[in-house]
Amino acid sequence: MARVDGAAVGRWSLRLDAAYCALLGAAVALFARPIAEALGLPIPLVAAIGVAVVVWAGLVAWMLARLPLRRALRFVMLANVGAALAVGAVSLAAATVFVVLAVLAVAVDVALFAVSQAVALRGLPAAG
Repeated sequence: MARVDGAAVGRWSLRLDAAYCALLGAAVALFARPIAEALGLPIPLVAAIGVAVVVWAGLVAWMLARLPLRRALRFVMLANVGAALAVGAVSLAAATVFVVLAVLAVAVDVALFAVSQAVALRGLPAAG
């Protein structure tokens, strides 16, 4: 079985995670009103979440550039697990099956980033 290049997978995972968060956060902030109405949440809360996700994207990019890869992967992976659980829980507030599925799809996307980061961590040489 071929060994995964953990460093390459990890860098790509963090880059894609940051890009995904930047796009998703901007979309959530821009479309806060219809999203809030579909979820039954206050518009300012949804807009703030969108902005926070954009800020998080910048933080992920900063961690990739400034922190040891292993530390950045662990931190982002744990944050993604928490975010996937939180987004999944938000789907419970959704009014329609379509909205529930859309929100759960985002939770799955975030969880898959956590999986890619776990794979990357496994592929890194043991910490000395």
